[in-house]
Amino acid sequence: MHQLLPFIVIGLATGAVYGMAGVGLVLTYKTSGIFNFGYGAIAALDVYLFYFLHTDHGLSWPLTALVCVFVFAPLLGLGLELIARLLDGASDTIKVVSTVGLILIVAALGQLWHPQTTPSFPHFLPQSTVHMLGVNVTWEQIIIFVFSLVASALLYWFFLAVRLGVVMRGVVDNPELVAVCGDDPVRVRRWAWVIGAMFASIAGLMLAPALSLDGVTLTTAVFASFGAAAIGYFSNLPLTFAGGLLVGIGGALFEKYAATVSWVGGLPPSLPFIVLFIVLVVTPRARLASRRPTSVAPVRRSYQAPTRVRLVTGAVVVALLALVPSLQADHLIVWSAALIYVILFLSLGLLVRQSGQISLCHLGFAAVGAAAFSHLAVGAGLPWLVAVILATLIAVPVGALVAIPAVRLSGVFLALATLGLGIVLEQVFYPRHFMFGTSSIGIANPRPMVRIGNWDLASDSGFYYLLLIIVVLCVLTVAAISRGRLGRLLGAMADSPLALETQGTTSTVLKVLVFCIAAAMASLAGALTGMLYQYSVGTYFRSFDSLTLVALVVIVTIGEPWYAVLAAIGFNVIPGYITSSDTSTYLALLFGIGAALSAHGTRGGTTPRALRHLLDRLGGRRPAQPVTSPSSPSDDVVAGSAGSAATASVDVPARPARMGSGLVVQDLTVRFGGVRAVAGISLEAPAGAITGLVGPNGAGKTTTFNACSGLNRPSDGRILLHGADVTARGPAQRARRGLGRTFQRIELFNSLTVRQNVALGHEAALAGRNPASQLIGTPAQSRAVAAAAADAIALTGIEHLADQQVGLLPIGQRRLVELARVLAGRFDLLLLDEPSSGLDARETEQFGRVLLEVVRQRGCGILLVEHDMTLVRDICDRVYVLDFGALIFAGTTEEMTRSDEVRAAYLGDVAVTANAAAADAAAADPVTATATADQPTTDQPAAFVPATVGQDTAAAER
Repeated sequence: MHQLLPFIVIGLATGAVYGMAGVGLVLTYKTSGIFNFGYGAIAALDVYLFYFLHTDHGLSWPLTALVCVFVFAPLLGLGLELIARLLDGASDTIKVVSTVGLILIVAALGQLWHPQTTPSFPHFLPQSTVHMLGVNVTWEQIIIFVFSLVASALLYWFFLAVRLGVVMRGVVDNPELVAVCGDDPVRVRRWAWVIGAMFASIAGLMLAPALSLDGVTLTTAVFASFGAAAIGYFSNLPLTFAGGLLVGIGGALFEKYAATVSWVGGLPPSLPFIVLFIVLVVTPRARLASRRPTSVAPVRRSYQAPTRVRLVTGAVVVALLALVPSLQADHLIVWSAALIYVILFLSLGLLVRQSGQISLCHLGFAAVGAAAFSHLAVGAGLPWLVAVILATLIAVPVGALVAIPAVRLSGVFLALATLGLGIVLEQVFYPRHFMFGTSSIGIANPRPMVRIGNWDLASDSGFYYLLLIIVVLCVLTVAAISRGRLGRLLGAMADSPLALETQGTTSTVLKVLVFCIAAAMASLAGALTGMLYQYSVGTYFRSFDSLTLVALVVIVTIGEPWYAVLAAIGFNVIPGYITSSDTSTYLALLFGIGAALSAHGTRGGTTPRALRHLLDRLGGRRPAQPVTSPSSPSDDVVAGSAGSAATASVDVPARPARMGSGLVVQDLTVRFGGVRAVAGISLEAPAGAITGLVGPNGAGKTTTFNACSGLNRPSDGRILLHGADVTARGPAQRARRGLGRTFQRIELFNSLTVRQNVALGHEAALAGRNPASQLIGTPAQSRAVAAAAADAIALTGIEHLADQQVGLLPIGQRRLVELARVLAGRFDLLLLDEPSSGLDARETEQFGRVLLEVVRQRGCGILLVEHDMTLVRDICDRVYVLDFGALIFAGTTEEMTRSDEVRAAYLGDVAVTANAAAADAAAADPVTATATADQPTTDQPAAFVPATVGQDTAAAER
């Protein structure tokens, strides 16, 4: 034990800094809902300033520290708060990439400051020692530990006891309520960012001594606080500080054995990231819920040039690239590297752009491919083509491993998990003999020793043409994926994984599938990189460069495959022609600035209107019709509905529905922590009928729907669908059994067209959970999907919107699209959550007719949550009423209008007592009562006045 004490002491000091940094990180995350990947960049900037003032210009360290911590850090915090406000409403990908951009900026600034030899940061705290418990401890270690402990304790006390701290705890969950209570949410968040930046500054200054003054080194040193924050579930301050101590002590103990135990090598610096990855994988999902309610990200207008234009442009580009060996022989290696990176960017685009999955370890897949190819081709002596194929396939299980956190996590937590995995892969696995080994020259990656006529694949020009052929094949593969079933599913998952699950596709399988495909393509690129240089070393695949790749994929906003081509030119070709030693650094700075400002790219379209019109004319495409403004009434829908409303009935295309007994809910109870949202309710929604589920706001209607569709896990009770117990089934399994639903808050695939949205109502269930069926569909299935989509679009009267991007439509039209999507599916029990919201009276009347005819001709059942009591009374066969999660009424609509319990739930006991008194007066004076009944009070909804009056009122409204 005595031998371990020095390392424990070192670990306590370092761990205390990790804990303090983690506490500041959690503070900003709790108050803004944005996880600051650029936290280490703030620390690095303060270290730069400290070195500049103290070391370069001789300012005393206490004064320099005061300037850095109390002047410069708050200014940085104010800047971060401004960026955070710009990111409000942006997607998780944009939030991650914007903060990653700060890292790229700071790393580039450090490289520009010291381009040659990077100096080490000096110790500024006392280095004299004292003897404690048989160990010599420096005053620096004592000061660091005590200061970190006191600062973290003060912040915790501030959170609990000071009004501003208490408000910070609530501003993320309900800023509007904070504003009502007299506090400005912007000011509160601004203080949180300032305090967080000060903590990052202090942590950077304490960790920097003996480290090189390099942006990458400094930012990754503070990255260790991510592991501490993960142990604290990104919310608990004391647990975060304790997590920092554990990480620090564990790392120091591993350092003791690193020199003598071979397998420990690389573990000490990567331990925080191992902890981060493990915690994220094993922590319950509820603990990792977003700290801020999700908001709808601004919809980007998507555009794709006509097929003719794309084919001609592609042919021209390939022809120009084929001339490179003749015209640019001196830069052939540069262009060969760019072709390889086109493959890398395409594979990363499948994850980030197509499916909305954030991966910060993509070069790790390439490293696996390069190492595997070398060991197969050189070590095992396999033929070149066999080795390439096997090296590509070896990365597939690695991609599946990385997909484990993707299955459980999303957004920032997936980015954290992949960041940690990439760093661990580089620090722990790259130096192993089964990858690149410890040699500085790396491992051999031979080119193919093949001649085809005059074409020598081993020569620079011959290998270039081989790369060009492989790139064209990869582009065609990605294009086929994007335009096929898998591409539609990935686009839908990026927009709304929740809606995709409730349409019948198991998104966990889909995530694993896309990670495996992307890993295989990246692995191929890695093997080709090794062949290009004929050797592979770990420095070709630095985990930090994965951040740059992600930033480029996001900030180059044109469509595929052109984003990959332009990104490869920026990443490889420009530095090859501008040979200044600082070119790559300036490019990294520009990439970082573009990433930090990427929130501005979420608004509006990405292709200028004039250019779109020009390309459309060249491609023979008719100009797109303008979309109805969201602020104006949906006149097109009204006109479309009016025509069919003139008929007595709506023509519903007959499609067979699987008949069953419908939905049965038995003693359903749903709890959220200590709150019982639904309390032991039982109801039935039989086939061939429309059943209403009504009640005041907050009564538990949507919670009941979520439990029925598998989105909430019941605390007690059972859900039966057509007699089968589906309580333990997920939403996709229930959808494939015939349960479809819409949402109170519309869940559509905003980047897709109306036709594609509606088609996925049928196709998602066909894709199911089988990777093969998710990858591609049969021609017969394609015809069935097209027919079902056409029928549903015609049924809801939205043919004129079929080719519009659904995210740009007003809410009334979006409601009809969501209804059409569920009608296109093979669902025989529909859960419709406030489907008439956003529709006017005429649209609502037509909507009710559609539902009645759907039930009559298809025989399906409908469970309807609705606040429009006229619609409920007109179409529902039976009604259930909830109040505070309890069932207070079950019966017909006529019985509901006469129920005192229902009236009490909507109007309160006082109103019911007044109505009872009026009834007594009516018994005594029928003439006066009749006069009063003809003029219902404005406080009383028409649905709950006497039946005859309600019917007259509804008729007047129509």
